[in-house]
Amino acid sequence: MQDFLDSSLSLGSFDLSLRAILLFSSVLLAAQLVFWSIRIFMRKFMRNANFAEGTRFMVMRLIRTVVYFFVMVIALDTADIDMTVFWASSAALLVGVGIGLQNFFNDVVSGFVLLFEGGVRVGDELEVEGMMVRVERIDLRSTRVITRYGNLIVMPNGLISGEKVRNFTQGEPATLIQVEVGVAYGSDVAKVRSILLDCANAEEEVIRKEDTAILFDEFSDSSLKFKVYFWIEKPFLRKLISSNVRFSIEREFRANGIKIPFPQRDIHLVQPAVSGEEAS
Repeated sequence: MQDFLDSSLSLGSFDLSLRAILLFSSVLLAAQLVFWSIRIFMRKFMRNANFAEGTRFMVMRLIRTVVYFFVMVIALDTADIDMTVFWASSAALLVGVGIGLQNFFNDVVSGFVLLFEGGVRVGDELEVEGMMVRVERIDLRSTRVITRYGNLIVMPNGLISGEKVRNFTQGEPATLIQVEVGVAYGSDVAKVRSILLDCANAEEEVIRKEDTAILFDEFSDSSLKFKVYFWIEKPFLRKLISSNVRFSIEREFRANGIKIPFPQRDIHLVQPAVSGEEAS
């Protein structure tokens, strides 16, 4: 049995014995059990302490990273695996790989920034490159988000930490959005203002109704343009809420005889002058 455990497998410059492989596997298994125990304890503790979901996720991700880092070091040392030869022989290869993996390491560093900084957390609703998403999970290299259409997108962390991202969850609890509409010249603008105000405040998702505002924006070529500003608490549904307000506006305009014009252009045709000889 002793001879069997001491039998080795040669992999290039490495000699791995069965004993070393079993010790390495045992340390990894023990580390997994330790991590599971820590995770159960920390989840109960943070739930009782009313930690936010994003904070709980950040702490657990950090603990997992630290535990596995030290476990790998201990496992390699326990298995008597000397990594010096490996690093020396792979130096040139690692330089080339490092150059090719610049974006990868940038995403990893960005992952630590997201986990520590807290500017983006799990559950936050973001606008990234004009797309509305909800953060489902933050890993070291990438962030998983769900779009308003239910699609899962894996975004590199560098895109979120390095670009301009609008966070609707953190900061003010309400978001101001607007709806634009034009009416025909000659319309009763006071009546138009009243209808727009009523339609916006009639939407159940609109909050702070006393702050709803109607702006007479401009005299355009073919219409009088208005903007309706109102506050909502669910930015993820802002397109649906805006659509409901537009439906109400169109219905009330039609019922009150207020027309929404379409672009019009007058075309004047000029007849070229005809000379006397051509006329005869």
